[in-house]
Amino acid sequence: TLRRAQQIRAEVDPDLLLGAVAIPERHTRTGDEHLRLVAKQEAGCSFFVTQVVYDVNAAKNLVSDYAYECRDRGLDPVPIVFTFSVCGSMETLEFLRWLGVDVPRWIENDLRHADDTLDVSARLAQAGALEVMSFCRRLGVPFGVNVESVSIRKVEIEASVRLAQRLRDALVR
Repeated sequence: TLRRAQQIRAEVDPDLLLGAVAIPERHTRTGDEHLRLVAKQEAGCSFFVTQVVYDVNAAKNLVSDYAYECRDRGLDPVPIVFTFSVCGSMETLEFLRWLGVDVPRWIENDLRHADDTLDVSARLAQAGALEVMSFCRRLGVPFGVNVESVSIRKVEIEASVRLAQRLRDALVR
């Protein structure tokens, strides 16, 4: 459990960085994910990693609530590493859903009706990542970006690598 991991870290190596998961979609459903992040942070977590983000508004809502909760408590926010992924087929989309990723209906429609699903997905993922990065900068929440491929298809893996390269360039600006 996270609680046990925190305890072991405190006993064995208090300087060891400890991260935890942040789930923007859960924040949409429950409205309290930011409070979970603060509690995890106060228990020793020094960064968070999200599941794959397709719902940019959910991610921004979480960042906003977390930033203001930290400010109200006199805490410095810790980095949130946002995970993005491309989707090159409806099978990959279904797998993302199976993983628990909420894909907004308009994105599903764009992907389903695209001439090139992978290209549209990569452009949407890049735009979403840039929007989240800009929002975090504006609110002063440190962030990182993780790009992963959830598919074993070579074209999707290669598209993920290209997305990571484009986002790396945006990170250094």
